[in-house]
Amino acid sequence: MKSQVLIIGGGISGLSTAWWLAQRGISVEIWESGSRPGGKIRSHSEAGYLTEDAAALLVNFRPQVDQMISCLGLDEHRQQRNEGLNRYIVHHDRLTPVPMLLPALLTSSLWSLPAKLRLMAEPFVPKGAHTGETVSEFIRRRLGQEVLDTAMDAFVSGTLASDPDLAEAQSVLPRLTTLEQRYGSLTMGMFINKVIKRRRANNADTFSFDNGMEQLIQALVQTPGIRLRTSAKALRIQQVKRGWRVQGKIGGLPADLQVPQLILSTPADISSQLLEETDTTLSGLLADIEYAPVGVVHLGLNSNHIQHKLDGTGFLVAKHNSLPVNGNLWMSSLFPHRAPPGKTLLSSYIGGMRHPDQLQQDDETLAGAVLDSLRPLMKIEGDADFISIRRHPRGLPLYHGQYRARLAQIATCLQTLPCLQLNANYIGGVSVRERIYQGKCTAQAVTGNLKQSNSISHP
Repeated sequence: MKSQVLIIGGGISGLSTAWWLAQRGISVEIWESGSRPGGKIRSHSEAGYLTEDAAALLVNFRPQVDQMISCLGLDEHRQQRNEGLNRYIVHHDRLTPVPMLLPALLTSSLWSLPAKLRLMAEPFVPKGAHTGETVSEFIRRRLGQEVLDTAMDAFVSGTLASDPDLAEAQSVLPRLTTLEQRYGSLTMGMFINKVIKRRRANNADTFSFDNGMEQLIQALVQTPGIRLRTSAKALRIQQVKRGWRVQGKIGGLPADLQVPQLILSTPADISSQLLEETDTTLSGLLADIEYAPVGVVHLGLNSNHIQHKLDGTGFLVAKHNSLPVNGNLWMSSLFPHRAPPGKTLLSSYIGGMRHPDQLQQDDETLAGAVLDSLRPLMKIEGDADFISIRRHPRGLPLYHGQYRARLAQIATCLQTLPCLQLNANYIGGVSVRERIYQGKCTAQAVTGNLKQSNSISHP
């Protein structure tokens, strides 16, 4: 059967969109330029360790994600995070637990008395923000400078590879900014959501899969109605009367395909190049989206060489600590069977806006710097007996500047291209959760477009 939709890009954005379309009985073809699907999501089993190239887990509060996982038959393969684990942050050169409930916040050693009083005053802070308010401006205004320096800087830099002084609050912290707009206060908003039994941010379900995050990718690929073409590179796209013509190469051979609906799930720069002939304004908006280099250093060590209790998920690092890592996950504490018996797997995240040149260092230098930074924090003796390093020079898009205004301009351009959709991690969030959710939104838009075009063709 001839495909109704072509998706260029076989990462989690493209695959999730294809899955939602397939559930509606719409045939989909995916062109993936690489030799395998999944983009940066890849799991490796090496020397008894299970490591991840990029996303190591899925933090979920959306029912759409649960629906997909259940339909894929992955419920029995979910590995839940131990909810009793602490979350740590580096504070005064020590690992300090981050309290997750308000009463504990007010007794924590993380903040001074003036900072705690400032936190208590949050409900009385007037609502208000200017267009394009940065994360730093938002957190400073609502919670104070000390909370920004100690916690939020670590979150934005450690998990998003971004700079809180440049990142737009509404794009990076949409749930918090929505609480302010809806309730006038973050504290009151969280309390009201609890009372009416809505999910709170700290109640998110966190999990991976038996064989790592790539198990999700493999399940999506096997969905009936999805035709995956690897080593398939799009070189030119042209708008035609009833859709799009795509020319490229598949396995090195020329390919030419015409489809009613086209979805670009490629990084912004690649989508920009493909659209240059069609819409120079849209192409320029995409070309100007910045990316941060990110990497992960996996270290395997003897467990008896680590004196820290490893009773947590790991830790994040605020920039004033001047450490070469942005954060560290204790993968063998998070999930079972990630390391051989008697061993511990520590995964450190590097690069980002804080250390943009770090990925240029050789493996020995990188691994040595990371281990040296972990030694005093976790009281580590001896050397690592397993080292694996993954680099992503264009790792994560940066939601810097007035990013929502940029997305609005992109949406305006797309209104003149009704047979085209953009769905990649520079729109709607970088997490696997948001890529699955945005995949459903894109599938809904495509379904509506196909119905409309069919009604016009068959009055």
